[in-house]
Amino acid sequence: MEIWAAVPAKDEEKTILHVIQSCLDAGLNRVLVVVNGSRDHTEALVRESDGTRVSSLVFEEPLGVDVPRAIAAFEALRGGADSLLFCDGDLSGPISKCLSELAGSMVWGYDLALTDCYPRGLPGTGLAAQVLRARRLLNEGIGRSDLGVASMSHGPSCVSRRFLKTVPLQALAIPPLAQALAVKKGLIVKISSSFDHRLFGAREKDITHAESIAECIMGDSVEALETFQDKSPTRIFEGAVRIGAASARRWDILERYLSESLTRRPPPP
Repeated sequence: MEIWAAVPAKDEEKTILHVIQSCLDAGLNRVLVVVNGSRDHTEALVRESDGTRVSSLVFEEPLGVDVPRAIAAFEALRGGADSLLFCDGDLSGPISKCLSELAGSMVWGYDLALTDCYPRGLPGTGLAAQVLRARRLLNEGIGRSDLGVASMSHGPSCVSRRFLKTVPLQALAIPPLAQALAVKKGLIVKISSSFDHRLFGAREKDITHAESIAECIMGDSVEALETFQDKSPTRIFEGAVRIGAASARRWDILERYLSESLTRRPPPP
């Protein structure tokens, strides 16, 4: 089974080699790093890595949150990958076991393997608790309360080739939407790894960035649920429209890349 990793990276020179090595240690066959908007040495470090198993796509402009996933998914589909694992490029923790568990579950016929990032319990208050309420609302609304608060937006996840051929690739730029569509289309969605979110070692962000990501995930979760229910998405959660980092997604670059790539060489059936 050919399993690839998709690693979005923007100014991740401090952690990118660790993430790449963790993916290789987990037994993944190829690591595709989508370098976008970087102004540090991320690109150079990737190029100096194992050239037979590590490659990069480089975009001068930032693609915005999650858009690199859709681009990597297109390349994995075109490259013949059987499965694709998503892992952020800013992690410094001992993640190999988590990645290995996700990748290994693909042999069981899963189409989407998720990580439970809160095996020790959920925060009861604050911004994190608010985001988790939105994530739980989505899973309950799509009939998958068994998933708790597990989300493609948080922690590594892995998808099958069937997933990539069934769920529109553009939906991967809104991970909760891709998750909801996978359920709606009858794909097999399971939690395959439990890994405390505090152990990921994600790069510390300032409060403004954290709030922007939180707003994005809340809005994405509502958009996913309303789309699942065949409603016009509003992104309204707990009395407010939630946009945040979603406004920076470069849909224009994504659509142009997919269009131009399909013109050159479409994915195999």
